[in-house]
Amino acid sequence: MKRTFLRSDGVELEILYPPYCQICGNPIPDCFADTFPYCAACRNRPDRDDPPVRVRAFGKYHSKEEFPDDVLSSEIRRLKTDGTLIPQLLECLFYAIDHQYSNLRDLDIVIPVMRGTGPEGYSPPALLAEGIASRYGMPYRDVLYKRKVYRPMHSISDHLEKEKEIAGNVGCRCRFHGESILLIDDTYVTGATKRECAAVLRAHGAGEVWSLVLGRMVTRRHLEILRSHNG
Repeated sequence: MKRTFLRSDGVELEILYPPYCQICGNPIPDCFADTFPYCAACRNRPDRDDPPVRVRAFGKYHSKEEFPDDVLSSEIRRLKTDGTLIPQLLECLFYAIDHQYSNLRDLDIVIPVMRGTGPEGYSPPALLAEGIASRYGMPYRDVLYKRKVYRPMHSISDHLEKEKEIAGNVGCRCRFHGESILLIDDTYVTGATKRECAAVLRAHGAGEVWSLVLGRMVTRRHLEILRSHNG
C-alpha cells in the first residue's frame, strides 16, 4: 500500500492512507476497516447513514506543539498568509483526487468555505478550490459568507463552544437544485466549520456534500491508540 507522495519539488509527504472513518476521515484501527468503518465519535451519530458532510484529506495535520517538524502541517500554517505555497499544495489535492478519492471527480460543484480574516482578498480555500475546478473542469462557486464576525475556530479549544460560535453565522448566496458539492478547506480539526457549511448548503437545496482538505487533525494520543490496536 502506497503511503507517501513525492511532490515535484522533491518533498515526500505521508498521505492519509486507509483505514479511516467513512464520515470524518479520522484514521481507525485496521480491525475496524471491514466490520465497522467509523471512528468512536461517528459510530453512534444519529445521522451516521446520511451525515451532513463526508470528509476526506490528503494527509494528517498535526499541532506545532506535538510535531514541530512535520512538513505538511507547517506548510498549511504558512498558507494562511503565504500564497506562494498554493501550487505545491494544489499538487497534494490533485494527488488526493487522482489516487485516493477518485469519486470526488464525479461531484457537481466546487465551493470553498467562507473567507477568513486574512489579508484583503486572500483566501487559501478559494484559491485551492479554483485550482481544482480548473483542473477537473468542474463549476466553481464562491457563495458562502460570514453573516457576522465570530472568533476564529482555531482560537477555541472546546468542541461544543466551537459549534455554538459558528451556528447560524454562515450564509449562502445561491440556491441549488440537488447538485452534489465538493467543499474545499485547508484543514479539518473538529469539523464545526464543515458541518455548518454543509448544513447551510443543504438548506439551500444542495444534495450530498463532500469536503476535501489538505490535512485532517490527528493527535499524538490518537496515533498511540492506533499503534496499540494494530500491534
